This record gives sequence, structure tokens and C-alpha cells, in this order.
Amino acid sequence: MRRAHVGLLRGSGAPAEIAGGMALGLFIAMLPIMGLQLPLALVIAEAMRRLTHFQLSRVAAAAGVWLNNPVTAAPVYGLCYLIGRPIAHRLLPATPQQTGAQAATGFDLSALLTSPDALEAILGLVIGGVLLGVPTAWLGYRITYGMVSRHQARREERRSRRARGLRMASGT
Repeated sequence: MRRAHVGLLRGSGAPAEIAGGMALGLFIAMLPIMGLQLPLALVIAEAMRRLTHFQLSRVAAAAGVWLNNPVTAAPVYGLCYLIGRPIAHRLLPATPQQTGAQAATGFDLSALLTSPDALEAILGLVIGGVLLGVPTAWLGYRITYGMVSRHQARREERRSRRARGLRMASGT
């Protein structure tokens, strides 16, 4: 973790580029697309660079995506579901419940995936992911921008002191 933190701070680019990449990665980390998050973040960062000339750090985007990993996926997606499900429930039309005889006829994966409950769960995850992704991205941007700005200012100060010391030692 420390190596990743230091690598992110030492990365080339303006604080806004690094913080923007982090915000993009954090937003995508909240979406229920495990396994596609990293490629999506890299593609969007590259598309932003080519289409808008707005630079986003691909390294920071990749680092932000790792907020959601196999260890944290259950709590992250659980929170997304808890926040998004009530909204999804209100958006979808009410459907009659299955009777016990209908439910006991067997397990049919296609029926499960097309059931209103599955649609509500998926929609709830997506809505919750977006609703949590926006403030997470904003907060990640602010924190990363501050950290990178302070690190770069300290690095410039050290370089300046070193340059003054070398000038004084050489007598110029």
C-alpha cells in the first residue's frame, strides 16, 4: 500500500490530472461490473485524453478502481444495494408474487435472471453504485489533489534548497 501511495504521489502530471484519474477510478469502482472496472477506467481515461485533451492519470484511475477488490466487494456492493434498492423498487412496476406451487416447479436460470426481483436487484446495484460513486469520486478528488499538491510543493522546496546550497558551495 505504501509503495502504491508513494508511486501515486511521485507520478508525473499536474495534481488535477492525478486527482481526476483517481476520481474516475473511484467512481467506476462503485459500479457492479467486477472484472471490467480496470479496463473501463483505462479506456475512459484514454478517451478523455484523445477526445477532450483533458489529461487523466491512468495509473491513478487504476489505483482508484482497486478500492473495490475481492476483499471489499461484499461490503461495497451491499451498501450500493441498500441505497439503490428502494429507488429501483419505486421505478419498476409492481408484479404479482409467485405462488408456492409456481416456485416449486424447478430451478430455471433464465427465469431467475428475467424475474422482476432480479431486475430490481441489478437496477438497485447500479443506482446505488452511481449514487455512492459521485460523492466517493468527489471526496477522492479533493483528498488526492491536496496530497499531490503538498507533495509536489515539498519536492520543489527541497530542489530549491539543494540548488541554493550548490550555488553557495561553488561560490557563485
